[in-house]
Amino acid sequence: MDDGRPPILEARALVAGYERDINILNGVSVKAFGGRIACVVGPNGTGKSTLLKTVFGLLKPVSGEVLFRERNLIGLPAYQMIGEGITFLPQQPSVFPYLTVDVNLRLGLWHSGRSAADRRARIEQAYGQFAVLREKHREPAGQLSGGQQRQLEIARATLSDPVVFLIDEPSAGVDPLTSTEVYRLIDRLAHDEGKAVLLVDQDIRRALAVADYVYVMRNGSLFAEGPRQEFGSDTAKLMSHWLGATPSR
Repeated sequence: MDDGRPPILEARALVAGYERDINILNGVSVKAFGGRIACVVGPNGTGKSTLLKTVFGLLKPVSGEVLFRERNLIGLPAYQMIGEGITFLPQQPSVFPYLTVDVNLRLGLWHSGRSAADRRARIEQAYGQFAVLREKHREPAGQLSGGQQRQLEIARATLSDPVVFLIDEPSAGVDPLTSTEVYRLIDRLAHDEGKAVLLVDQDIRRALAVADYVYVMRNGSLFAEGPRQEFGSDTAKLMSHWLGATPSR
């Protein structure tokens, strides 16, 4: 994955947990490069989501560094990460359910300082990309299906034109058709628009189909890593050998 350029985002030797003296992450290091998708896979409970929360500043590590363009961001509040050019799409729904779709989108630009005309233009662009959001723009976001809410979250995240996307389980609660569209969008964000994507996923088949580099986690540590090609094309064998898991049918 390293082609001579420095990573845009790098986590070094992160140790973190939710309780004192009980660490979930044990020295995890990952990198995210512009125009590339780094995918973190592993069994449930191994620390994948904790990794993203720590990188984004929602959880303060016991030790380690989070470098964004070689500047250490440890201690920077999560709400300032967006201004730095880093956005986080959590696994759990993050829409404001009682506000309309349009208001949810506009909240994605509240910090931007852009002109009203520019904000409107960006929202129109999002509506052009996600037709269902235009159709339902006056409806409360909580009335959308799980897949439609995921589209709203992604559309809102793209409005501020972030440099780095941290994405946790993008297909969680999403129907298969919408899931296909979500992964197509993630692929486009990295490979067409040059964004750095750090993706955590349980849908290993879809994730590996778009990934450039793979990190395999077990018990809070990195078990293996390498370019996608090094893991071969047999996903079932990959899951069994590297993850100790039985592939779903």
